[in-house]
Amino acid sequence: MNFLAEAMVVAFMGCAYAWPVIALAVYPLNRRRGFWAALYCCAIALFFGIEFHSFKFMVGEFFEVAVYTSAVRILAEALGVLEKPRNVWRKRHERVTH
Repeated sequence: MNFLAEAMVVAFMGCAYAWPVIALAVYPLNRRRGFWAALYCCAIALFFGIEFHSFKFMVGEFFEVAVYTSAVRILAEALGVLEKPRNVWRKRHERVTH
């Protein structure tokens, strides 16, 4: 039973420390899906950031960073800032593959 509890804590801590970059890395070439994924990451991070604010491993601070990175991605997708780099990457990828 103790092993199961420790495994769950390790898995949760790994997710907490990786969560700030998930919103930036998921769906890099799809504007609509990237927006919704960032919104989802922001909502989850906000919930867990509030829930675990006084946790002794500073998990709340990592989720707070995730809220900021998600907000940056949401704004970038809403304003269309990432469309030009996406188009450049798609054209370059098409030249290489064809």
